[in-house]
Amino acid sequence: MPDPLSNELMWIAQRHGHDWRDQDLLAGADWLESLVPPADWARRAAATEAMFQAAKAKWAKGRRVPLFDPADTVAWYLHQARRYGDPDLRSDFFMPEGYRIAPLFRRIGQLIPEFERIGGAEDRAARMMTENLSQPDDGIYELLVAGAYARRGWDRVAFVPETPGLAKTHDLNVDRPRSRWAIECKRAGRSDYGRDERLAGQRIAERAHAMSRAAGRPLVVLARYRDELHLLGDDYLVEKVDAFLAGDRPFEWNDAGGDGVVLDVMWGPLHAILQHDDIYFGSSRMVELLLGTYNPAADFTMDGDWEPGEGRPLHATWVDHVSLVNWLSTSDEAARRKSMHFRGLVSRAAAQLPGDRPGAIHVGYEEVGGNTADARRLQLNTREMRSFDPGATSLRMVYSNYFMNELVTSRMESAAVSETLAWNPIGGARGKGPLPAHMLFMDEDGTPGSHLR
Repeated sequence: MPDPLSNELMWIAQRHGHDWRDQDLLAGADWLESLVPPADWARRAAATEAMFQAAKAKWAKGRRVPLFDPADTVAWYLHQARRYGDPDLRSDFFMPEGYRIAPLFRRIGQLIPEFERIGGAEDRAARMMTENLSQPDDGIYELLVAGAYARRGWDRVAFVPETPGLAKTHDLNVDRPRSRWAIECKRAGRSDYGRDERLAGQRIAERAHAMSRAAGRPLVVLARYRDELHLLGDDYLVEKVDAFLAGDRPFEWNDAGGDGVVLDVMWGPLHAILQHDDIYFGSSRMVELLLGTYNPAADFTMDGDWEPGEGRPLHATWVDHVSLVNWLSTSDEAARRKSMHFRGLVSRAAAQLPGDRPGAIHVGYEEVGGNTADARRLQLNTREMRSFDPGATSLRMVYSNYFMNELVTSRMESAAVSETLAWNPIGGARGKGPLPAHMLFMDEDGTPGSHLR
């Protein structure tokens, strides 16, 4: 753990240079908004802004109401993309969600020349903007994959027209001399198991937060759960926190369910920085100041009391009470259950491929904490694909695009993406398929290894 008083940790935000514009991101926003009738978009954008401003006022009074209407999630995405890219709007950038939105729209802006020559790309994007309003992530992933094929030398890339009410079709046909492939894209959200696991972790954490608040004692819990979270029970941390509250030193435990420590908050770094900067309450930067480090692979929840910044109620200008529960799941059974979700996703995607050309499936994972470590995940997914029977489908290759939009804690960085690629030949196929070594967020090849980075 870094020295909590080190210069690397104790930086303050720069006071100049905030007038930069993200031209690629704004170009992507302009293109997508142009696909909606102007009057309709003006109405939706105004409604999104009004709800956000009303919610900000309530957050300033301690009421954590929703910031946007989930029925029009894509309008919220555009709202936040613009507030990242435009310095005149940046004071309303909501970092805890906007950090994952900005890199997506920047890449869309970079790929506009490709979209102009990809058959059906504009129609697919327009449907995302006008019909599938609550689930834009699927459409964004399809556009990124299509752009990758167009950028990597395929002569013809075209979306396959959808046939509502009839059998589902695959997403793309890609062609070049002596090679023709059918492509299906699946954006993998959390499995039902993964969602239940995170909810179980939140319920366990809520008990610790409630005990901290009732005792008036700020605390930090660091936990590694070796058992499945839903088997631990919501009160798993209660005895640990109770033992800590009864003493005057950190309490460590190691039992069948997991191991960890409960300790007092080290206020020094956080309060020192709050003398100069306002910080989003519950942000990665606040976690870093409380722990001395930040691990993007861990899940966490934070609770407390803070004074909202003037005109920036989502930021804390001072924190009076805080509790932080930070956890990792190391359960092999949990990892196995998640890999079964991967197999099911591939099976459903394979059924959509035609039989007249070889097929490839792209599975897109956006990682947001609490995920199986790369090596273990790769091992389990590879095992599932090694025994996968494509049957009568034309499936020959499965690509897994893993990307993590990072909650960065660097003074000079505001948005970053870590990306890896794994590939699995299917049914005796050889090679790396139609799009070897590709990345979605950059044009260069990844760094070779068991999977590409």
